[in-house]
Amino acid sequence: MSQLPRLSMANNANQKTSVAGLADGLAGMQLNSQRFSSLGGARGGLAGAPGGRRSSTYLGRPSNMGIASAMNAPLTIAKDPRPIREKQWQANAIRNLINFLVQAGYNQPVSPKTLQAPSGKDFTSIFKFLYAQLDPCYVFVKKFEEEVPVILRGLRYPFCDQISKSHLHSVGSMHAWPSLLAMLTWMVELISCCEQMDQQGDFDEDANSQGEKVFFTYLTKAYAVFLAGDDNYDAMDDELIANFDRKNEKTVKDVEKLKLEHDVLSKEWTSLRESESPLTLAERESATLASDIEKFKQYIAHLELKKQKLEDQVKVVDEELISKESELDKQTIEKTELTQIVDAQPISPADVDRMTSEREQLVRSLEALAKKADETNKVFWEKEMAVQKKMDQLEKLVQSFNTLSYDLGFLSPESKDSEGINFELELYFNSSKADEVVSVDLQNTIKPLLLKIRSKYNANAHACEDEAIAVQENLDRLTEAHAEKCDELMALETKITKLNDQFNEEKEVYARANSAASKEAEVLEHDMQRMKLETANSLALSQQRVQKAVSEYDQLCHRFQEVKDQVEKAVLKVLEGLIGMKERVSAVCVELRDIVNADLEETKAMKVPTC
Repeated sequence: MSQLPRLSMANNANQKTSVAGLADGLAGMQLNSQRFSSLGGARGGLAGAPGGRRSSTYLGRPSNMGIASAMNAPLTIAKDPRPIREKQWQANAIRNLINFLVQAGYNQPVSPKTLQAPSGKDFTSIFKFLYAQLDPCYVFVKKFEEEVPVILRGLRYPFCDQISKSHLHSVGSMHAWPSLLAMLTWMVELISCCEQMDQQGDFDEDANSQGEKVFFTYLTKAYAVFLAGDDNYDAMDDELIANFDRKNEKTVKDVEKLKLEHDVLSKEWTSLRESESPLTLAERESATLASDIEKFKQYIAHLELKKQKLEDQVKVVDEELISKESELDKQTIEKTELTQIVDAQPISPADVDRMTSEREQLVRSLEALAKKADETNKVFWEKEMAVQKKMDQLEKLVQSFNTLSYDLGFLSPESKDSEGINFELELYFNSSKADEVVSVDLQNTIKPLLLKIRSKYNANAHACEDEAIAVQENLDRLTEAHAEKCDELMALETKITKLNDQFNEEKEVYARANSAASKEAEVLEHDMQRMKLETANSLALSQQRVQKAVSEYDQLCHRFQEVKDQVEKAVLKVLEGLIGMKERVSAVCVELRDIVNADLEETKAMKVPTC
């Protein structure tokens, strides 16, 4: 085949490729416009159709509503499956609608009571606000009752036929409001869906179809270059690599994100495995808290006892105070009587001097008695403090004794050592006798039993010491026997070492002989493998040549058929062009003939001027 026909076919192929590419581009644009057209564009086309109104140019929100605008009739359903007449459903719908309006920044007052039976003005304001969320640039021009059905059909609301102008005139009526509330709820759900799609970005096509489309484009361009006689495919290879790299960026990011999550989870899993079980820690903490609770209960009981004792002491002091106050009252009365008697008696100067001297003497005696009383009170206070310290020490000793008794198990009813005697001591400081201060007789009951228990345990300790001595003697005998066995073992090990040396010498001799035989066998095996490999390579080479020849033959047949089809199409195209050209030339000739005839008629009709 000459170079010129190849170039012509390449040009035809390029023309076909360009036409096909243009068709593909238009199809892709149509598909994309159907899949990713904006809500504003869809609604604008619908709204502008009936009245010739200028459509909205809002193209910001990607959605699949463009498909709806391309349809002639909206999807309608005979009956709304939602329970729009139920009070519970209406209450939930009103609550959701109010929440959305508040979040979206609705600037009018709205409440559940208002939406139970809203006015036409409230409904109009809410509807326009919701539709502005879908198409901010849309302008209501005609009557609201006429535009709402058109807008709902543009949005492809499934139950738009159930909303008529009478519903829009009487919004708050019982028969109209449930349908309108259901429509507003649907618009809220549509807006939420569009916002989620905005966050997710454009719809992604299937990865396999994208890969096939990119590779098909690459093959188309490469084949066109090949037909043009050029063998440089670097630019197309780079474009293909860039396309796949761009499409793999998201996958790479996802993989990196999953790796990071995997590392975090692995570290957390490792830490959980290495650390102690949370259940064990909780059980230990629970046991500690339980023991603390028991200790606090014991301490609270001790404080209650101490509180009772202090309350008894306060009662005694109060009784003493009352008796002292009554005595003071008696002395005051007596003093008053004596004063009255003295005032009634006639007093001479000698009596006054005598009374003055007696008074001074009484004052001195009173001061001496006061000092003596202070010293007595001081001694009493010191004695009382000493008694209180002794009582505190006694309480600590009793508490320590009770704690040791509890640790030794004497307080348990199952204890054999206690012999039925209660070892728990209690103090009664209000008792009149010293023997009754402690609840148990220490001298005659507790002490003899403790001496008995001590002698028992001392006897057990002596028995254990005797057993330990016997065990130690047995251990010494076993140690001596072990030493003798160790000597015998060393002698046997020496003998085994000599036998191992002899065995190793003989083993080396046999190993050298075996090594020589192995080397010879390896050489023979290597030669055999080389021969097998050469034979297999020759066979594989022959098979490859056969397969290559068959493949080249198939390619030539396929290429011949393609070239034949291309030539036939080119001839048909040329013939079609010639026929079209012939028809156009014939038409031009007919037109020219008509023009010439017309000019000729005009010329004949014109009068020739005379000289």
